[in-house]
Amino acid sequence: MRGPRWALGVAGTACLLLLAPLAGASNSSAYVDGAGDASPAAPDLTAVQVSNDDAGNVLFRISIPNRAALAYTDLVSLLVDADGRTGTGCGRGTFGAEYALDVIAGRCVFGRCLRGNWDFTNRPASFNGAFAGSTLTLRANRRDLGGASRFDFRIGAAAATGADPAYDFAPDIGRPAWSYEVIAPPQAVMKPPARLRRACSRHPRRCHVRRA
Repeated sequence: MRGPRWALGVAGTACLLLLAPLAGASNSSAYVDGAGDASPAAPDLTAVQVSNDDAGNVLFRISIPNRAALAYTDLVSLLVDADGRTGTGCGRGTFGAEYALDVIAGRCVFGRCLRGNWDFTNRPASFNGAFAGSTLTLRANRRDLGGASRFDFRIGAAAATGADPAYDFAPDIGRPAWSYEVIAPPQAVMKPPARLRRACSRHPRRCHVRRA
């Protein structure tokens, strides 16, 4: 009996490595755009804080000090280039964004670039947004941003007032996009041998397998 018990113990350890996230990782990065550089009527994008938790939820906190509340005519768009290639996604050749986290007419919407066009249907459950204290907060899980561990992003804001809309961009046009690295516990890539995986599957209690 010593052999099978040892095998099941090894299988249990391997299954835990395979199925359970490793503990204790998170990240936070700060970015700054010049205050007062927006057109007078536009939302003025300044400090931006991006962070993530161990579950891979990415939080964007965007300071807009010249707004106590976003007007119905205000637009804020956070564009994410998940693959780091300007030749893919929407806006090819300039930025190439695959995802858009937007506030349009007072609503938070989530867009995916499909065949060169934005699709704002099928909002992921992980996405939400709110505005309070002159700060726009947008949240989405890494898996809904292409699953990338690193991505580039840009933010644009506009006020559709009259025939001449006002704009602000962070970072400014002509400057490189900001980059963020998601630091979260990865799934272990080591798999046990097939014989031990079968044993673990047949005896999950002995393997102490935690199922989602």
